[in-house]
Amino acid sequence: MTVVGANLLMNNVEKYYKSFKAVDKVSLSVNKGEFLTILGPSGSGKTSLLKLIAGFEKINSGEILLNKENIETKKPYERNIGMLFQNYALFPHMTIFDNIAYPLKIRKLSKDQIRQKVMAMLEMVDLEGVENRYPKQLSGGQQQRVALARAIVFNPPLLLLDEPLGALDKNLRQKMQLEIKHIQQKVGITTISVTHDQEEALTMSDKVCIMNKGKLEQIDTPENIYQKPKSRFVAEFIGEINLIRGKILETEGKVAIIEIFNKQIVKAEMDEPDQFVQGKAVSIALRPENIYVTKDKPKYDNNISAIIKEVIFVGDALKVKVINKKQEEMMIKVKPSYKELLTIGKEIILNWDIGKCSLIGN
Repeated sequence: MTVVGANLLMNNVEKYYKSFKAVDKVSLSVNKGEFLTILGPSGSGKTSLLKLIAGFEKINSGEILLNKENIETKKPYERNIGMLFQNYALFPHMTIFDNIAYPLKIRKLSKDQIRQKVMAMLEMVDLEGVENRYPKQLSGGQQQRVALARAIVFNPPLLLLDEPLGALDKNLRQKMQLEIKHIQQKVGITTISVTHDQEEALTMSDKVCIMNKGKLEQIDTPENIYQKPKSRFVAEFIGEINLIRGKILETEGKVAIIEIFNKQIVKAEMDEPDQFVQGKAVSIALRPENIYVTKDKPKYDNNISAIIKEVIFVGDALKVKVINKKQEEMMIKVKPSYKELLTIGKEIILNWDIGKCSLIGN
């Protein structure tokens, strides 16, 4: 069974609730078969954006195109979009077969077509043999797969996921992240998901869209969102990070030479060199796990000295808080085997690759 996905294009979309601007001139494109996750804090506009695509809310300005067709004036059922909700929204009085078959019955398919499609979906979501059971007889993860099967059984051009795994416990949620992603890839359906779970967004997505106060902060691959944030908000919102303040002394091609605390000199790559000039105040965004404590000769160009303030055991790693003479703190994360090097009060050398940090304007 193959679902043919669609391209989605949003151009300068705005949504107001009275005087509050929930979506502020958002433009984005989602390619056919792509999995995009919209991520952001509460009130960032991510759910409003999903409602606009689904047709549950009307836009105030802009346009939404699905396969080059303008859909913003269409009612939700006319858009033919699949939806997967956090609470599954299964019909408790219907069998699993009838739950999945429901979208096909209202589209007036024949009984033979319905049975063929439902059984194919049950096989795809690995639920063969449960068609005569009721939702309450299934686990949360199984119910989620039934809801997913119902959302795509009618071959929609687009699948929308609204906090799809929020009702599951952590272990099951992690398992379902991979299952939904595998099914999405197998079916080939264009998918847009909304979540507040950073791990879920990074695990499942081809691209991640970060929203803040109704605006798009960055749309990129999960790797670039994590390793190459383009704004202070994205850097601080995703995971743990060090933001080292400094000033650009000079630039060499795509590399900036920066003076940081204690007049120490480091380098950082510039993705957009035109934005960074000599004398500009910047911050170097550097993940704790990308910083090394050197035993011998430093491996990379960037080396700074710091004093150990605190060492915290977190299972598979040690979090080490260090401080410089200006009382500015940094956090590093190293393997537990480095514990013998980490005496509180000891001065150490921190070392990192210029390709493992990102430059952000202050």
